[in-house]
Amino acid sequence: MMIGLWALAARLPASTVDVSLQPTQLLQSGDSLTFLFTDSSFAQHAAALGMAPSPSQIFFNLISAPLGSGGQFTAGVESVDGSASALFPGPLGWTNGMVQTSEYDGPASVLMGNLMLSSTLSQEIFEGSEADLTLTYTGPDITVGLPGYSLKDDLRISLAGGGLTVGAMDYSVTLSGGVVAAPEPDPVSMLVTTGVLLCAASGALKRFVRPRA
Repeated sequence: MMIGLWALAARLPASTVDVSLQPTQLLQSGDSLTFLFTDSSFAQHAAALGMAPSPSQIFFNLISAPLGSGGQFTAGVESVDGSASALFPGPLGWTNGMVQTSEYDGPASVLMGNLMLSSTLSQEIFEGSEADLTLTYTGPDITVGLPGYSLKDDLRISLAGGGLTVGAMDYSVTLSGGVVAAPEPDPVSMLVTTGVLLCAASGALKRFVRPRA
């Protein structure tokens, strides 16, 4: 019984898991990565220039070590409360590129997206100054991540409008739809738990089963 429960737990799908500090992440078809970011820097610079504080365009680059097989993504941006959203033109696929940073210098796979927003929709999405960028994957299993960096730092988001372009700060990234492997059960704990369950079952049977006269 206990072995069956552990096996079931090992296959349970995860709801949402914070993977911000993971160096790499396995993506299976249907998995989503959601990046929480803010437009506060753009709003501050725009206000100082007397411009509209909400961006009219969003760019992003997700950088990974070279991937042998691709797959595709759909991308969307949404207000934190879920009341307003927009989809990037797509689907989006990986392109080959080169990266030169302090931690990595070499070939890379790059996922790029570009979205235009109306003034009204932009205001609705960034009403709370934060928004979610969600990338949903379809394709064969892949492992994404750039050596030397966490997943949170593999994404670059830029916000533009009125001739102004400012990099956005992303706070975290969560995985949805992935499968979390349950830890291997400790044999001693299993024996103790099994013993407790058997004792409880035995006590219950004694209460409900009466000997025949």
